[in-house]
Amino acid sequence: MFQQGKIKTYNEERGFGFIEIEGQRKDLFFHIKDFPNKNLPPKIGEQLKFRVVEERGKLKADNIVRLEVKIESVTHTPQSRAQAHRSHRDGSQAKQAKQGGGLFTTIIGLVIIVGLVYMLYGKYQRWQLAQQAVVTPVQTVVTQPIDSNPNSYRCDGRIHCGQMNSREEARWFVRNCPGTKMDGNNDGEPCENDSRW
Repeated sequence: MFQQGKIKTYNEERGFGFIEIEGQRKDLFFHIKDFPNKNLPPKIGEQLKFRVVEERGKLKADNIVRLEVKIESVTHTPQSRAQAHRSHRDGSQAKQAKQGGGLFTTIIGLVIIVGLVYMLYGKYQRWQLAQQAVVTPVQTVVTQPIDSNPNSYRCDGRIHCGQMNSREEARWFVRNCPGTKMDGNNDGEPCENDSRW
């Protein structure tokens, strides 16, 4: 059922307002999207006819009919029709020119963005190469062939059982090389918990 009321407030920037309904204390919400002609802004005091609907748990005006807006009928003479046609054609050409300019601006903008991305990517790659160029010291483990000849052993920095090739080699390292960590209980017998030998 249609009701009638008049526009009490309207916020043009946000596109909504309130309708005052005679005999009711509470005003009714409306949105510009519910108006039949959105090009003609609502005016305070304008009479409306509408339906009250519920949306998201709140009441609002819908199917709004503007009672005070008159639709003008235009009667053309041949001269005025030609003038209207020229105005429409000129307006279309101006719109196409404006759209063409917009396309050109968009292309220029994309070229600039691609250039910036390319430049930043190049800086990122140079930074990555600089990070890779940092030399990290690496401990080199020299393995020697298993040789039971004690004269072939040399203190070469190996200090753990896992670096030794035989128990005999580990014994020689414990006796002759400082800083080894193969004899935990200091009894002279290295690598006692190593099951390889």
